[in-house]
Amino acid sequence: MSIQGLFMMRNCAILAVFLFCSSPYVRCQTSALEEEMTDYFWKGADVMYSKKDSAYFYLNKAEEIALSLNDPEAYLDILTYQLSASSYHFDLTTSAQTLAKTDSLLSLEGIKEKVADYRDYHNDYQINQGNYYYKLGIFETAKNYFLQSRQQYTSKPITSLTDDEATTLFSINNFLGSIYKRLGKYDISEKYYLNNRALIEQHPFLLKNKVAFLTNVNQLLAQVYVELEQPIKANALFKSGVEVYKKFYKRDKKFKNNLVNVYQHIAQNNMALDSLQMALKYIDESQDYLLPEDPFFKQSLLLYGDIYSAQGKERIALEQYQKALEIFKEYRHNKPHQDIAEVHGKLAEFYLKVNDYEQGLLAINDALRASGRVQNIENPEPDKVFSKRQLLRLLDVKAQLQHLGYQKTNDLVYLDAAMHSNKALLKTFAMLKKEFDSKLDKQFLSSSAYPIFRRMLATTYEAYRLKPSREIMELALNISEKNKDFLLLEALRNSSATQYGEIPKQLLDQEAQYRAQITHFEKQEFDDKDEDGVYSLKLFTLQQEYYNFLDSLKQNYPKYHNLKYGDVPINLTEIRRVLLKNNDVLISYTMSDKMLYAIVVGESGEEFLSLPFSEADREEVRRFYSLLSTASVNDNTGIIVEMGKTLFAKILKEPLSHLKSKNLVIIPDDVLHYLPFDLLQNENEYVLQQKNISYGNAVSSLLELHKMRNTGIREVLAFAPSFDGTLVENTERQFGKLIYNDDEVEGIGDFYKVGVFTDTSATLHNFMTKAAEYGMIHLATHASANDEFPDYSYMAFTAHSDKDNVLYIKDLYNTSLNADMVTLSACQTGIGKLQKGQGMMSLSKGFYYAGAKSLVNTLWKINDKSTVPLMAFFYEGLSEGKSKSEALRHAKLRYLETIDDDLLKHPYYWAAFTVSGNVAPLEDKTNKWWWLSLLPIIAFGAWLLKSKH
Repeated sequence: MSIQGLFMMRNCAILAVFLFCSSPYVRCQTSALEEEMTDYFWKGADVMYSKKDSAYFYLNKAEEIALSLNDPEAYLDILTYQLSASSYHFDLTTSAQTLAKTDSLLSLEGIKEKVADYRDYHNDYQINQGNYYYKLGIFETAKNYFLQSRQQYTSKPITSLTDDEATTLFSINNFLGSIYKRLGKYDISEKYYLNNRALIEQHPFLLKNKVAFLTNVNQLLAQVYVELEQPIKANALFKSGVEVYKKFYKRDKKFKNNLVNVYQHIAQNNMALDSLQMALKYIDESQDYLLPEDPFFKQSLLLYGDIYSAQGKERIALEQYQKALEIFKEYRHNKPHQDIAEVHGKLAEFYLKVNDYEQGLLAINDALRASGRVQNIENPEPDKVFSKRQLLRLLDVKAQLQHLGYQKTNDLVYLDAAMHSNKALLKTFAMLKKEFDSKLDKQFLSSSAYPIFRRMLATTYEAYRLKPSREIMELALNISEKNKDFLLLEALRNSSATQYGEIPKQLLDQEAQYRAQITHFEKQEFDDKDEDGVYSLKLFTLQQEYYNFLDSLKQNYPKYHNLKYGDVPINLTEIRRVLLKNNDVLISYTMSDKMLYAIVVGESGEEFLSLPFSEADREEVRRFYSLLSTASVNDNTGIIVEMGKTLFAKILKEPLSHLKSKNLVIIPDDVLHYLPFDLLQNENEYVLQQKNISYGNAVSSLLELHKMRNTGIREVLAFAPSFDGTLVENTERQFGKLIYNDDEVEGIGDFYKVGVFTDTSATLHNFMTKAAEYGMIHLATHASANDEFPDYSYMAFTAHSDKDNVLYIKDLYNTSLNADMVTLSACQTGIGKLQKGQGMMSLSKGFYYAGAKSLVNTLWKINDKSTVPLMAFFYEGLSEGKSKSEALRHAKLRYLETIDDDLLKHPYYWAAFTVSGNVAPLEDKTNKWWWLSLLPIIAFGAWLLKSKH
C-alpha cells in the first residue's frame, strides 16, 4: 500500500472532519485554541533555522490544535513550515512524513472547495516534493515535479507575477539549474541561472532585493563554472558570496546554510587552483558557523580529507575520509546511495595515490555496491546505478587500481580484470552520452572523458603487447574511436534513423522547426550582442521546450533514438569491407601525454603500435605548421625538409614499415590535425610523391560516409564573391579583394558543367537556394575561424548587408546538401578550435553535418593566384576518374612541375589543401572502358546471329 494510503487509513477520522466543520452538529470553542495555535506556530517559526528540535516541538503542537479546530488551511500552513524546517536541516525522514500528510489532505475528496487557495497549496506541495527528491538524489523525479510547477508561472508575463510568484519561479529555476548540473548537463544548467539573472532585472520585487537574489544565483552559477573547469571565473563569484553572506548572517541566522555552503565551494575551488593553504583557511573559517550535528559537517570532513591528501598528509586525510564515511552511512541509513558511493570512491582514489591497490580495490568495490542496484560489481549495469557519470569515474579508478596490481605483481589476472573494466567503461560511456541533448554538454562530456580513454588505451596496449589478439585489437580500436567525433556520427546517422525509426513525419518536421528557430535566435543574440536580453529570454524558453520535446521522443520512439544515438561497435571486418576496398591502409592515431598510439589496418593484417611522443614533439608539429603556413621571402624550404624527416621518423616510419599500399587513410588526433602528412619526408622525397593521402575525423564517421550513396549528379555549383577590401560597418570583418577567384571557378568549366555565381550574384541567398540541387560545390571566397565560438566560424558571400553575407557553421546544422564533394577554396577552412575528443571544430566539419560526403579544405591561408592552376589540375584529375585523394596528389605534383617561379614552389602556395571523407572517384571510367571493350564481342555476336538467320 502507498504512503498516502497508509496515512489516510491512520488519520481518516481526523481528516474527515475538515469536510464537515460547518455542520450544525459540530460546535467548537475556537478563539482560545486559535490563539494558542498561533502562539505555538510563531514560536516554532522563530527558531526553525537555529533550533530544529524546538521548532518541531512547537509546530507539532500547532498541528494538533489545527486538527482539533478542523482548520485545513491552518493545518496546511503549519505543514508547509514543517517542510521548510526539515528541508533546511536536511531531515529527510521528517520531510517524507510531512509530505505524506500533505498529500493525504490535498487528495481528500471535496478539499478543493474547503481550501480557498488550494491551487497554491498544491503547487507548494509539488515544489516540496521536488526538493525532497532532489535531496535524495533522484534527479529525474525531482525535475518532473519542478517542471510541472514552473508552467504555472511561465504562462503569464513576468511583470504580472506577484512577489511570491516571482520568488517561487526564481527558486524553481535554481532547482532545475542544480538538477541539470548534477546530471552533467552544464549548458542547460547555466541557461537556467542566466535566466534568473534576467528575471531579477525584470521583476520589481526581485530588483528591489537584487543583492540577495543575485548573490544566490551567482553562487550556483559559480558551481557550474567549477565543473566546466573555469576555476578563476568561479572564484570571483564565490569570494563575493562569502562577503555578502557574512553580512546577511549577522542580521539573520537563517543564512547559515548559504554561508557554509559557499565556504565549502570556495575551498574546493581553491584546490583546483592549487591554492591549498587558501582552501584550508576557508574550510577552517566555515567551522565557526556549523551547528551541533550540522548536515554540512560531513561534507567538511571530505574537504579536509582532500586538502590533507593533496598536502601529502596521508594519515590525517585517511582519518577524515573514514569519519565522513561513517556519518554518511548513518545519515543514509546504511542503504546504497550516491553520496556513500562518492566517499568510498574518494577512499579508493586515496589508496591509488599511495599505491595500495589491495585496499583500493576493496574500497572501489564498496563504492560500486553503494552506487545503485548493482548485482555484479565486476560488470555493473549502467541503467541500475544512481549516476552513470559517477559509475564512469568509479570504473576508471578501478581499472587504474587493477593496472597498478599488475605492475606490482606481474599477475595477468589483474591485467585481464582491467580489460573487463575497460569494456564496462565503454558500455557506460555509450549509455551516458545518449542522455545529453545539448551540443555543448556533449562536447564537454567528450572533453572530460578524454583522459579516461587515454588511460584505457595504455592498459589495452600493454595487454596486446603481451598477448596480441584480434579481440584486444578490436577493443583498442573501439576505445580509440568511442570518444572521437561522436557528434558528427550522430548527425550522419540521422537519415537512417529517420528512414527506419518508425517516427511520424510531423514530429521530424517539428524537431527541424525547433532547431531552425533556436539557430535563428542564437544568431540574433550573437550578431546583435543582445544587450537588453530579449533574444536570450526567447531562446531560453524555446530551448526548454525543445529539450522536453526530445525527452518525449526518447520515451515514445526508442527505436528512432537508438538508431541515431545508439552504440555500434567497430570491427575489423567491416573496416576492410567498407573502407579498404582498393588495398588501402588505415592509420588511426590517439595521443596521450607521452605516447602516440597508432592502430594500423591494411588488407593483409593489422598492428597496434606505441610511439614515443613528448611535448617537445608536439611543439615540433606546431613549429612545422608555422613554417608551412607563412609566406616567407627567405627560403626556409631546407628547414621544412629536415623537420619533415624528423616527424616522418616519429609518426609514419614504423606504421608504414611493412606496408606497400599507395593509398593512406589518416585519422589524426590532437596537434596532428595541423599536420599535412604528405609534406613529411621519406627517403629524401615528400610522402606526396609516394602516397595518396586522405583524412577522416573518426573511423566510425568514415564508415557512415562511405555507406552513403553518391548522387550521380556531375554538375558543379561554383561561387566566387566579389569584395572591395573595405571594413564592414559595425563589425570587425574586413574582406580583402580576391582578384583571381572568378578565374578559378570558371576554369572548372573545362571539365564539368558549372553553375557559376560571381561578383554580385554570388550571394548567400543564391547559395542556400541552389546548393541542394548539385552533386559538387566549389566555394572560392573568404573564410574565418572563430576559436572562442567555433560555431560562428564563417564563409563570406557578396551582399550589401553584413548579416546577409555570412554563412556560419551553425547555419549548416540546419541545411541539407546532397553533395558528393564540397571544395572550400578559402583560408583555414580545415582549421578551428581543437576540441578534445571531437577533433578540429572547423568550418569544413559543418558541411559534413549538412550532408557532404567528402570535403576538400585548407589548413592555412591560401594564395588565390596559385590556387587557380592547382584547382584546374584537381578537377581535370577527377574528370579522368581518379579518386579524390589521387586527383589532389597529382594536382600538387603537376603544379610543382609546371610552375616557373621558385618562390611559388614553397609549400605555403600549394600544400594547404587536404581531402577527407569518401574519396572514391566521382567518375567510374574503369567501368565505362570495360563496357567499351565488350562492344566488338557484342558486334560479332550480332553478326553471327544474323548469319545464322
